[in-house]
Amino acid sequence: MRKTYIARTAFMAVASLGLLIPGIDSKADVLDESKVSITYALDQYVASLNIVEVKEEEVESQETEEEAPTCRYPEFEGKCLAYVDEAVNVREEPDEEAERVGSLPIHGIALVVEKGDTWTKIESGITMGYVRNDFLLFGDTAGAYAEETCPKKAKINTETLYVRAAQDEGSDCLTMVGEGESYEVIQDDSDDEWVHIRVDSDIEGYVSAEYVDVSYGFSHALSVAEEEEIRKAEQEAEAARLAEMTSTKRQEVVNYALQFLGNPYVYGGTSLTNGTDCSGFTMSVYAHFGYGLPRTAAQQMEGLTNVSLDSIQPGDLLFYRDKSGGVGHVTMYIGGGQVVHASSSTTGIIISGLGYRTPCGAARVIWD
Repeated sequence: MRKTYIARTAFMAVASLGLLIPGIDSKADVLDESKVSITYALDQYVASLNIVEVKEEEVESQETEEEAPTCRYPEFEGKCLAYVDEAVNVREEPDEEAERVGSLPIHGIALVVEKGDTWTKIESGITMGYVRNDFLLFGDTAGAYAEETCPKKAKINTETLYVRAAQDEGSDCLTMVGEGESYEVIQDDSDDEWVHIRVDSDIEGYVSAEYVDVSYGFSHALSVAEEEEIRKAEQEAEAARLAEMTSTKRQEVVNYALQFLGNPYVYGGTSLTNGTDCSGFTMSVYAHFGYGLPRTAAQQMEGLTNVSLDSIQPGDLLFYRDKSGGVGHVTMYIGGGQVVHASSSTTGIIISGLGYRTPCGAARVIWD
């Protein structure tokens, strides 16, 4: 199509500018092939313009390339992330005074329903409403932010999984982790076959990618009704836990230990408020009640009376081996299949499921 157009244009130019072609004196001369071939004239003129023939299929290819999406993170196309420290309110209307319909937490992801200059209508979970653009990141910006700052989690999808010292099935088993537990992914050398995870402050190693589900762990918005349900559930769980407790000293110890949830982990530290490591945590908690525990996890296990894992009670200590095979981590059992411990510099003092890692022993400080 374009080739025909070029030829037609050239013909018109030759016809109107005959004087530019040697040996042609008039319009009649152009039509007189006895003097000069019209085909030859056209060819010479087109050649002088240095026109490159462009085929239709090439034009279509170029147009396709121009229209191809250039986004670096296509999975974030049409989505946004909350850019906040804790959470941002979702409003019924694009107005600060409008009714609050929910909240989008840190690392919360949402679909963009309608983006405006100041407010964006989002949908996340069962919540739909408006969030100020100041608190959102969109498209490629959201993808780059997630890649740079959002932690990934690996959730175990098999009953028991070995954590290896290296990316090799023949390498040493550092510990075992249980189904349903989630761990921080260390992304520096994770690949398609192995995922590098941090179990706690003492253990990090590799698990087979086949048996874990890796994700950013993004949160969805919570509606006001969902927020209320969560609050009530937490209150009921706490009431149930307290109802199970007796007035024994062991339960008092557990209650005291739980006051420090969220406080920082500091290697070598013993401060329950400013920073402590795992053994410093158990030592300091028990010191409050007048019990003197050795400083390290290995010393605590060696210096206390051991109990079987199937008979543990709240306040008992659980121990775990380090990479070298020695005892390197300690937690406190709080009942209900959970432990509290100073886990790592990333998480601080947290509650974990009993199966978050396989204990190698247990010991009791207080005996009724």
